Amino acid sequence: MNNTLNINKVERIARVGIGILIFYLGTQVTNIKNLFDAGYYISPSAKYLFARIIASSPNIFRITGWFIGFVLIFTGINGFCPFYKLFHVNTNKN
Repeated sequence: MNNTLNINKVERIARVGIGILIFYLGTQVTNIKNLFDAGYYISPSAKYLFARIIASSPNIFRITGWFIGFVLIFTGINGFCPFYKLFHVNTNKN
């Protein structure tokens, strides 16, 4: 067993999947903002509120989505999470 891995296989797969989803959402921020500005979303809906929040500061959501998505993908592929090491967490117990 490799002692440098501190994330189990199921969590690694989940991290990569969620990371891809968040990274993709980060790439779609411009589209959401453009649709909001064009009046695509209907006012009293959850989609409208979500788009309004994103349209208020798209760069923050874009960069945050890219960063968090990349970190999740990277740690999922490597099987090592520095925060787990810092807090002495190890989910890769056999």
